[in-house]
Amino acid sequence: MVTSTPPTGRIDGNFDLPPGGVLRPGPGATAVEIAGQLSVWGAGSVEGALHCQELRVRDGAFRVTGSVSVDHRISLRHARVEIEGDLTAQALSGDRGISIRGGLNCPEVDIDGILEVGGSTKGQDLEVGGSAELRGAVDLTRLSVGGRVIIGGGTVRQAIEIGGKFETTAPLSFGSLEIGGMARLRAAVQGEAVEVGGLIDCDGDLTATRTMEVGGRIRVKGKLKSGRIEVGGLLAAGSVEGTDIEVGGVAEVDGAVLGLRLEVGGRLSAERVVVTDRVEVGDEIRTKSGVKADLLRVGDRSSVRGPIVAREVRVGERGEVEDVWAGTLRLESRARARNVYAEVLEVDSRVEVQGDAQYIQAIRGEGARFFRPPQQVTQLPAPPL
Repeated sequence: MVTSTPPTGRIDGNFDLPPGGVLRPGPGATAVEIAGQLSVWGAGSVEGALHCQELRVRDGAFRVTGSVSVDHRISLRHARVEIEGDLTAQALSGDRGISIRGGLNCPEVDIDGILEVGGSTKGQDLEVGGSAELRGAVDLTRLSVGGRVIIGGGTVRQAIEIGGKFETTAPLSFGSLEIGGMARLRAAVQGEAVEVGGLIDCDGDLTATRTMEVGGRIRVKGKLKSGRIEVGGLLAAGSVEGTDIEVGGVAEVDGAVLGLRLEVGGRLSAERVVVTDRVEVGDEIRTKSGVKADLLRVGDRSSVRGPIVAREVRVGERGEVEDVWAGTLRLESRARARNVYAEVLEVDSRVEVQGDAQYIQAIRGEGARFFRPPQQVTQLPAPPL
């Protein structure tokens, strides 16, 4: 039954709040206590805190000036809710939106529209169809948002799935992170797997223990570390460490690149590159301290600036290198080198070696031009790295 004049204080049983109705705590109390379900039809409000078994809001706007504690479920239909304190419930669902100035503690959240939380957010499954602003730290099992989301760091133990833009303002740990658009990470972030269709911009370290896949570009001011790193466009980082590193475009690294295998389609610049297996570059490598690998392949018309140390080095046609220390060094037609130190040196026609050419076992090939006569030695000079 709809009551025309809402009572004050505790209400036994269920209660229907009529349009425009206001509930107030009783004398000396700070909260409205409802032993059953509160149903709100149209606009309504509670002046103070609210505690009830269940809460249903239909076709309007509902405002609570204090905190809300619901023992079971909150259901919103064609309604918007504003809560100035904290919200605690077992389940929350709605098709428009809810704004909570305090914290949210709710295991199951399913909002089609907008969710705004000023404090911390704690729960299990949080799903928002539109956008979400979770300004405080989160403690969740799963987070799924169809549009844009901003969170204040924290922990998401399993998956984060975002359709649009993702932003975190504090350190964050997670299981997996999947974003259709872009990620703006203003602090250190770590998880098991990252997949972003657009771009990543990170102000701290970024760690993914298994995989890091970025369709566009990635910029990390600190250290980028993952098992497998795959970037379609630009990679820029303070340093990079991974098992398999593959960059389709350009890689610009302030410090070291460390890994098992490295492949760059365009240009790579770094302080140094140390790879235990192979390095392949399509355009150019520029380092200060050098490149160290088991196998280094320099593509046709590509170049390496800085020393090279490897068991095997292959320089394609018209490729250019500076100083090379290798077990086997192969220079293909019209390739150029400055100083070469190899156990076995293989050269094609029109190769140019402008400085020293030292070898231990043999020189193979004809038609190369040596600015200084090649020298067979018993020991090569020590490599720089």
